[in-house]
Amino acid sequence: MYFKSPFEIIILLRLKLRCYVFGAVFTMLGFFMGCTPTHHLAENERLLWKIKLEGVEQADKGAITPLYQQKPNRRVLGSPIYLNLYYLGKNFYNPERIQANIVEETEDYARRIKRAGSDSVKVDKLIEKKENKLNRLQNKKENGNWLMRTVGEPPAIFDSLKLVQTQEQVGIYLSSKGFFRNKVTATIEVKNKKVYATLLVHEDKPYVVSQHTYQVPDTAILRILNANQKESLIKVKQNFDEALLTQERTRIEQLLKNNGFFDFRQQFITVEADTSYEEYTVRLSTIIANPTDTTVHKIYTIQDVFFTTDAGLNRFGRSRDTVELNNIHFLAYDQRIKPRILQRKVIIRKGQTYSANRTLNNQRIISNLDVFKYTTISYTKSDSLSGEPNRGFLNTQINTSLLPRFQETTEIGGTFTEQVPGPYASMRFRIRNIFGGAEIFDIGVRAGIEGQLQRNVNTVGRRTEIGADMGVTFPQILVPFRTNDLLVRFNPRTRFSTGYTYVDRNEYTRTNLDFSFDYIWQRLNIHQFSFSPLDINVISTPRIDPTFNEYLLTLEQSGNPLNESFKNAFVSSINFTSLYNTANYNQSNDAKLFRIFAETGGLLWNYVAEQFKDFNTYRFAKLNLDYRRYHSLGNNMTFVYRANGGVAKPLGTSRALPYDKYFFAGGSSSVRAWLPRRLGPGSSALINKTTGETDYLFEQTGEILLELNSEYRFRMFRFGSTNVNGALFLDAGNIWLFKERNTNPNPELYEAQPGAQFQFNRFYKELAVGTGFGVRFDFTFAILRFDIATKVYDPAQPQGSRFVINEFRSNRIFGNNTQTTFNLGIGYPF
Repeated sequence: MYFKSPFEIIILLRLKLRCYVFGAVFTMLGFFMGCTPTHHLAENERLLWKIKLEGVEQADKGAITPLYQQKPNRRVLGSPIYLNLYYLGKNFYNPERIQANIVEETEDYARRIKRAGSDSVKVDKLIEKKENKLNRLQNKKENGNWLMRTVGEPPAIFDSLKLVQTQEQVGIYLSSKGFFRNKVTATIEVKNKKVYATLLVHEDKPYVVSQHTYQVPDTAILRILNANQKESLIKVKQNFDEALLTQERTRIEQLLKNNGFFDFRQQFITVEADTSYEEYTVRLSTIIANPTDTTVHKIYTIQDVFFTTDAGLNRFGRSRDTVELNNIHFLAYDQRIKPRILQRKVIIRKGQTYSANRTLNNQRIISNLDVFKYTTISYTKSDSLSGEPNRGFLNTQINTSLLPRFQETTEIGGTFTEQVPGPYASMRFRIRNIFGGAEIFDIGVRAGIEGQLQRNVNTVGRRTEIGADMGVTFPQILVPFRTNDLLVRFNPRTRFSTGYTYVDRNEYTRTNLDFSFDYIWQRLNIHQFSFSPLDINVISTPRIDPTFNEYLLTLEQSGNPLNESFKNAFVSSINFTSLYNTANYNQSNDAKLFRIFAETGGLLWNYVAEQFKDFNTYRFAKLNLDYRRYHSLGNNMTFVYRANGGVAKPLGTSRALPYDKYFFAGGSSSVRAWLPRRLGPGSSALINKTTGETDYLFEQTGEILLELNSEYRFRMFRFGSTNVNGALFLDAGNIWLFKERNTNPNPELYEAQPGAQFQFNRFYKELAVGTGFGVRFDFTFAILRFDIATKVYDPAQPQGSRFVINEFRSNRIFGNNTQTTFNLGIGYPF
């Protein structure tokens, strides 16, 4: 066999290897699912198989399940696979042999340490190695081998005492939610050595709050509580809830700390509940005691503010220089950052009432400058005017230490596009505080080569990308008029950046020179805004492949202006982005993300028309909305869904959009059962007249996008320090055009099926649907993701033949023109 390139060898090896792997996986699954889980039990042992919860109608069932003191083994498709893996590992587990190894290793290291003699360095290393080796063996002896400890799950041997403890815990939980008269009983049924337990819950009526009052001798605190009564979490006519009482105590503590009560603690707050007045009602009284040494709680005022920018540095015999600006004392051996810049970042000022929130916000504002290693804000009490019993004064100390001025990062890795790997490398250099005003300058270069599998022929295309960019970020909004630092609480920044990108692929060679001017600000750490009043791209396409050019010309003759997107172009735009994101790094909490992107282009053309008269220009508008929701289900399980939609339309005399402004569907972060950018538009398709199959020659562009994704994520097992998680997902979506356009490059070979135009009476029938399973390796610093997806509903097929899930074939999963795709990615898809 003759190979034209190394990429073709990779494809052949990939196809063979994955067929073997896939067959082996199915064989192993069949073996594990067919094992009898009770076969290994002793005569008097029973396996806890199921716990059924009955009678819970008002309380939260999801909160009760974690209270079970013993849980059945996890099952997949009804089979306890993890338990069977445990038993598989146990077949190779020999504790006597492990103990013999411990004795042998102990004696061996004793001899080696004796031979080391007086060499203390060598002796210390041997002792360390000995301890590590013996600890591993002891762990293996006590907890089983790797398969038993890491992947497998020991049998849940039924324990009647734990069932009683579960009853007690459920009863305590129900009481904490106001069901004071609840009763919890348990029954068990044994079948084939499997225990089926049932928890029978009688909730009875919940107790309702009938009255809530304050008992506060400090009148200053009482006034604050009454003024903020609407924010109280305790409401009359709501069910009694101990968790709400705890949250209310936290709320009161924060409220008072934000109003000057520096010394206040939750220990001063107690809540009394009285159920003696009326049946199924409770009267609550919040009591706030005074300190033991005084009759009132002190309210503290800020007196002096000190800002040290080189904390931890000690130059003996020399004191720090002090610069006072706007009642802030700046201390440093060398004032490397201009005080007039830093004072804008200090929101704690002399004469203010102490506020815990203001303290945290100021710490965040300074940390976001990205020029300091750390930021701490502390307070010391001042003795001045201490004769006033209800007043106190605080001196504020802000301590920071500068990060290294220069930073370089290098990344070398691989990309994986359309199932073919390629090398990737990038280097970035950063200079902090480049002009002495906490500015950050950064410059970077990147290069990558990707192999791209061509689905219509047995060849591999290549995509080469080389780029460089640089920018400088200022820690304030730069405008030609005074802003009076109104945005200081929102971490304002101004960024100027420029870059150059060279892309060479089979169809074309393309270069892009860009310049942007951005205003960036954020509200707390969860809501960021970006406004770009100037975003310029000068695009050049020096080479177009003759076959691809013929395709574009054919489309142009049919009224499709896609070729306009490949002409040399000057693209100017104004855009705005709002990103609201409460999700953490691994997205395992209850959170949401909502992104709005709006852009309009072509407004600058009248001012530069003469300089770029040989370039194509575009006037357009684009809007993209992306909403994501993360629901924690407990026990390392999460349900996530996303809705992503948008419109982009040429304006005025423009017939097409810049190519990068179109929408695309398909790929590892879109509808995963379709190849990247090969889905749509609508129900249109190219039908090969010879084979009768749909052909995906080129990327498909759209002006309207709608995607709906959902994913159930769960923990599978832990491999060392790496969590291996699984996911079941369902994707739906497509792209459309505002007007029907011909996309047939060769009428002699292909038949063009219409349906690209968006129409309200049929768009929902053109949503492509795919489903699949994924495995994610969570390395803490990054997540490596593998997804296998298959088509369920294909709108490119004729009416009546669009449900294609029945065409799933395990032996054709990784071949050409199949309905199943394999995706590899870094991070979560959404």
